[in-house]
Amino acid sequence: MAVNVHFNGQTTENLSRIELLAWVNRTLLAEFKKVEELCTGAAYCQLMDVLFPGCLQLKRVKFCTNVEHDFLNNLRIFQNALVQLKVSKAVPIERLAKGRFQDNFEFLQWFKKFFDANYDGKEYDPKGARNNAPMGYGTPSTLRPSQRPNTGSGASVPAGRPLKRAGGTNGSTPHLHSVDKIAPVAVHGGGSDGELHTTKSTKQIERISTLCEQIDDLSTRIQDAEISREYYYNKLVLIENFINEHPEDNHDAFCEKVKEIMYATG
Repeated sequence: MAVNVHFNGQTTENLSRIELLAWVNRTLLAEFKKVEELCTGAAYCQLMDVLFPGCLQLKRVKFCTNVEHDFLNNLRIFQNALVQLKVSKAVPIERLAKGRFQDNFEFLQWFKKFFDANYDGKEYDPKGARNNAPMGYGTPSTLRPSQRPNTGSGASVPAGRPLKRAGGTNGSTPHLHSVDKIAPVAVHGGGSDGELHTTKSTKQIERISTLCEQIDDLSTRIQDAEISREYYYNKLVLIENFINEHPEDNHDAFCEKVKEIMYATG
């Protein structure tokens, strides 16, 4: 069970935006440049994994993105984790996803208080937990070299306890990208026969690559649909629990109508 915290923004203990951003980057080995970039929701998801390992599926998180649709999905994953842990704080998903400074700064202030109240000091390997996926705002191709994943043999990884599981990079299926490892096709003979074999091989590789991209896209769509389903299901559970906890209000026409909609089969 998580410890709930209440924060009204009036305390003198508030950290500055620079201090808060430095804390996020230090904890996750990330390189967010502005508080507004936390609108991706990825940082909150992994910070929740630091606090409550396994409370959400990191493989569903888009760690490096500049697409609002991904922001919304990440923030819903984060909110679902809070709901499961019975945290009373409502996540202003739509406002955070717009990337405005004030909304993201105020929410980050609350989350830092929540983190401090629940953190038990255990070690955590942030890069290992997300399979060395880059963490930041944008796409891997637009990040600075220092922000890209370093998987070389000389890469240093902070010491931490062994992880029970490691999420996928961005929700895609890793083995689908094995096309790049296809060995060159041996061509016997010369002249037009050799050129024909080479052309055939190139077309097959291109075809396989296209199919892999389509499969990845479908997998992402399925995962997004599952996230949305969980998000709205949890909302319905909260509504149902509220109504059941206040039986004296069940005679109210509004509550009866809500129940009718919730329990409708068609």
